Amino acid sequence: MGRDKGIFQAEGIDLQMVLVASTIQVTALTTGDIDFSGAQSQVMAGAARGLTVKVVGFLTIKPSFWLMARPEIKSMAELKKKTIGITAIGSSTDTLARFLLNKNGLTPDRDVAFLGTGTTSNILTAMKAGTVDAGVLSPPFNAMAKQMGYRTLAYFGDYVEQSLSGVGTSNKMIRERPDLVKRMLTATIKSLRFIQQRPAESTQFIAKEWSVDAASADDLYKSMLPAFSKDGDMDEKGIRDALKRETERMALNRVLDLRLLHEVQKGF
Repeated sequence: MGRDKGIFQAEGIDLQMVLVASTIQVTALTTGDIDFSGAQSQVMAGAARGLTVKVVGFLTIKPSFWLMARPEIKSMAELKKKTIGITAIGSSTDTLARFLLNKNGLTPDRDVAFLGTGTTSNILTAMKAGTVDAGVLSPPFNAMAKQMGYRTLAYFGDYVEQSLSGVGTSNKMIRERPDLVKRMLTATIKSLRFIQQRPAESTQFIAKEWSVDAASADDLYKSMLPAFSKDGDMDEKGIRDALKRETERMALNRVLDLRLLHEVQKGF
């Protein structure tokens, strides 16, 4: 949306959005094939493994995931002996679903089975086909599922503070081109503020980009709004909790470098 509104261009950035599987974005950062990555969880996990990448800012502070189920399933307890669709074993949809089930007294793999589908859109397809009984869905697929009559069992943001989207880059970029990183972060913060302060334009953008009606766009906007960071940062406890779930490593300085973000924030 920031690109659409000219926010990145105003910072001298010709932002090109390239679709790259999240699992290989970290490698692409280290080889210089991409300059920045939005796959914050993968960048953080890669950094924890010792790769030369860092998270430099956050887009979200809560996961924009909803657990949707067949309409006859009315509670988490009724998921026992059922199958949940996720993108892949070990993905954020998997780790968060397991955390949610444990919180509600269910034992993953024993009480509930998981099926990896590859993408979130495939999860909804599997739900429609009856291959899975429930699924972890992100926008706009949660809104589509709701329109189809599926039931919302839980919003993950009510249970955890965890960012799944952010700005990741290489250590080399931070070291050799800090001005570019700062301009990228400046545009990111301005874009976040635009979304939060201009609901009508944001809703119109959602309707256009995701080809949904005005009511669905408004519902999507309101449901996603609590997940957005206000200034590109997030609480350290949320970061540590996410690291524990995702990687079981706690060395924040290996995965984060927020110095340039904090310099940029001084200008706001």
